[in-house]
Amino acid sequence: MTLATIVDGGALAQVVWVSIAAGLGLSLIFSLAIAGAARASQCRRAGDASGAVVWSAITAICVAACALAVVLGVIVMLHK
Repeated sequence: MTLATIVDGGALAQVVWVSIAAGLGLSLIFSLAIAGAARASQCRRAGDASGAVVWSAITAICVAACALAVVLGVIVMLHK
């Protein structure tokens, strides 16, 4: 019995690239959420209400995207 009959190389490669993409993507999105929260705070202190609203919206969208990715990941794992 060879290793090729035991291990599905295509599936393994797919797991590797999806894991890398998800890790980098979620890290970038969450970093943008943190930066957005910091910028919103700076805008509020400077009296720029419109800038604060925009950065707060960016923060909320990024946090929601991260939460959605976690929920989607759990759903996918439970259905396999």
